[in-house]
Amino acid sequence: MKLADMIRRELESKGIESFSAAAEVTDVSTEVMRIILTKEHIPKDKTLGKIAAKLGLDPALVIVAAHKQRLSKDFEQSFLQPAAGTGFGKKRVWPLSQEQCEYLQKIMSPQEIQLLRKYRQITAEGQVQVRGYIDFTFMQHRKQQEVPQPMS
Repeated sequence: MKLADMIRRELESKGIESFSAAAEVTDVSTEVMRIILTKEHIPKDKTLGKIAAKLGLDPALVIVAAHKQRLSKDFEQSFLQPAAGTGFGKKRVWPLSQEQCEYLQKIMSPQEIQLLRKYRQITAEGQVQVRGYIDFTFMQHRKQQEVPQPMS
Protein backbone atom coordinates (compact mmCIF):
# COMPACT_ATOMS: atom_id res chain seq x y z
CA MET A 1 0.00 0.00 0.00
CA LYS A 2 1.27 3.45 -0.86
CA LEU A 3 2.07 5.93 1.88
CA ALA A 4 -0.54 8.46 0.71
CA ASP A 5 -3.24 5.77 0.69
CA MET A 6 -2.26 4.60 4.16
CA ILE A 7 -2.43 8.12 5.61
CA ARG A 8 -5.59 9.00 3.68
CA ARG A 9 -7.36 5.87 4.94
CA GLU A 10 -6.46 6.66 8.54
CA LEU A 11 -7.55 10.30 8.20
CA GLU A 12 -10.89 9.24 6.69
CA SER A 13 -11.47 6.77 9.52
CA LYS A 14 -11.09 9.68 11.93
CA GLY A 15 -13.50 11.82 9.89
CA ILE A 16 -10.82 14.27 8.71
CA GLU A 17 -11.36 15.48 5.15
CA SER A 18 -9.49 18.77 4.66
CA PHE A 19 -5.75 19.33 4.39
CA SER A 20 -5.86 21.97 7.12
CA ALA A 21 -7.63 19.63 9.56
CA ALA A 22 -5.18 16.84 8.70
CA ALA A 23 -2.25 19.20 9.21
CA GLU A 24 -3.62 20.28 12.58
CA VAL A 25 -4.09 16.69 13.77
CA THR A 26 -0.69 15.49 12.53
CA ASP A 27 1.21 18.61 13.60
CA VAL A 28 2.75 19.24 10.16
CA SER A 29 2.16 22.12 7.77
CA THR A 30 -0.84 22.16 5.45
CA GLU A 31 1.46 22.29 2.43
CA VAL A 32 3.42 19.20 3.53
CA MET A 33 0.18 17.29 4.08
CA ARG A 34 -1.13 18.42 0.68
CA ILE A 35 1.92 17.24 -1.25
CA ILE A 36 2.03 13.93 0.66
CA LEU A 37 -1.60 13.16 -0.17
CA THR A 38 -1.87 14.58 -3.70
CA LYS A 39 1.62 14.36 -5.17
CA GLU A 40 2.71 11.30 -3.18
CA HIS A 41 5.71 13.13 -1.74
CA ILE A 42 7.77 11.10 0.73
CA PRO A 43 8.80 13.29 3.69
CA LYS A 44 11.74 12.68 6.02
CA ASP A 45 11.59 9.75 8.42
CA LYS A 46 11.23 12.09 11.40
CA THR A 47 8.12 13.65 9.82
CA LEU A 48 6.75 10.21 8.94
CA GLY A 49 7.25 9.09 12.54
CA LYS A 50 5.43 12.15 13.83
CA ILE A 51 2.50 11.63 11.43
CA ALA A 52 2.30 7.93 12.31
CA ALA A 53 2.30 8.63 16.04
CA LYS A 54 -0.42 11.28 15.75
CA LEU A 55 -2.62 8.99 13.63
CA GLY A 56 -2.06 5.90 15.77
CA LEU A 57 -0.14 4.00 13.09
CA ASP A 58 2.97 1.91 13.65
CA PRO A 59 5.88 4.23 12.73
CA ALA A 60 8.01 1.29 11.55
CA LEU A 61 5.36 0.16 9.08
CA VAL A 62 4.84 3.71 7.77
CA ILE A 63 8.57 4.31 7.29
CA VAL A 64 9.11 0.92 5.60
CA ALA A 65 6.16 1.60 3.28
CA ALA A 66 7.64 4.98 2.37
CA HIS A 67 11.09 3.56 1.66
CA LYS A 68 9.62 0.72 -0.42
CA GLN A 69 7.69 3.29 -2.45
CA ARG A 70 10.93 5.12 -3.28
CA LEU A 71 12.52 2.01 -4.77
CA SER A 72 12.07 0.52 -8.19
CA LYS A 73 10.09 -2.72 -8.44
CA ASP A 74 13.34 -4.71 -8.76
CA PHE A 75 14.51 -3.73 -5.29
CA GLU A 76 11.13 -3.65 -3.56
CA GLN A 77 11.47 -7.27 -2.44
CA SER A 78 14.70 -6.42 -0.61
CA PHE A 79 12.67 -5.03 2.27
CA LEU A 80 11.25 -7.54 4.72
CA GLN A 81 7.67 -6.63 5.49
CA PRO A 82 7.03 -6.67 9.28
CA ALA A 83 4.47 -9.27 10.25
CA ALA A 84 1.21 -8.10 11.75
CA GLY A 85 1.57 -7.36 15.44
CA THR A 86 -0.13 -9.18 18.25
CA GLY A 87 -3.34 -8.07 19.89
CA PHE A 88 -1.59 -7.25 23.15
CA GLY A 89 -1.01 -3.62 22.20
CA LYS A 90 2.75 -3.93 22.72
CA LYS A 91 5.36 -4.02 20.03
CA ARG A 92 7.17 -7.33 19.87
CA VAL A 93 10.87 -7.19 20.62
CA TRP A 94 12.32 -9.24 17.76
CA PRO A 95 9.40 -9.57 15.37
CA LEU A 96 9.60 -12.02 12.52
CA SER A 97 9.06 -10.55 9.07
CA GLN A 98 6.24 -11.77 6.86
CA GLU A 99 8.77 -13.53 4.61
CA GLN A 100 10.34 -15.30 7.59
CA CYS A 101 6.92 -16.44 8.80
CA GLU A 102 6.03 -17.80 5.36
CA TYR A 103 9.31 -19.72 5.19
CA LEU A 104 8.89 -21.14 8.68
CA GLN A 105 5.36 -22.31 7.83
CA LYS A 106 6.89 -24.50 5.13
CA ILE A 107 9.33 -26.28 7.44
CA MET A 108 7.78 -26.10 10.93
CA SER A 109 4.48 -26.83 12.60
CA PRO A 110 2.41 -23.93 13.98
CA GLN A 111 3.31 -25.02 17.53
CA GLU A 112 7.03 -24.87 16.72
CA ILE A 113 6.67 -21.40 15.21
CA GLN A 114 4.76 -20.21 18.27
CA LEU A 115 7.52 -21.56 20.54
CA LEU A 116 10.12 -19.71 18.47
CA ARG A 117 8.13 -16.47 18.70
CA LYS A 118 7.72 -16.84 22.46
CA TYR A 119 11.41 -17.68 22.88
CA ARG A 120 12.38 -14.45 21.12
CA GLN A 121 10.20 -12.44 23.50
CA ILE A 122 11.76 -13.55 26.79
CA THR A 123 14.80 -12.03 28.45
CA ALA A 124 18.35 -13.26 27.81
CA GLU A 125 18.34 -14.94 31.23
CA GLY A 126 15.09 -16.70 30.38
CA GLN A 127 16.56 -17.87 27.08
CA VAL A 128 19.54 -19.38 28.94
CA GLN A 129 17.16 -21.24 31.24
CA VAL A 130 15.10 -22.54 28.31
CA ARG A 131 18.23 -23.72 26.47
CA GLY A 132 19.45 -25.42 29.65
CA TYR A 133 16.16 -27.25 30.09
CA ILE A 134 16.13 -28.35 26.44
CA ASP A 135 19.74 -29.58 26.66
CA PHE A 136 18.97 -31.48 29.88
CA THR A 137 15.84 -33.09 28.40
CA PHE A 138 17.69 -33.98 25.19
CA MET A 139 20.53 -35.64 27.13
CA GLN A 140 18.06 -37.62 29.28
CA HIS A 141 16.31 -38.84 26.13
CA ARG A 142 19.64 -39.78 24.54
CA LYS A 143 20.76 -41.70 27.65
CA GLN A 144 17.52 -43.68 27.63
CA GLN A 145 18.14 -44.66 24.01
CA GLU A 146 21.72 -45.77 24.73
CA VAL A 147 20.90 -48.05 27.68
CA PRO A 148 21.09 -51.63 26.43
CA GLN A 149 18.03 -53.73 27.17
CA PRO A 150 18.69 -56.76 29.39
CA MET A 151 18.40 -60.07 27.58
CA SER A 152 16.04 -62.63 28.99
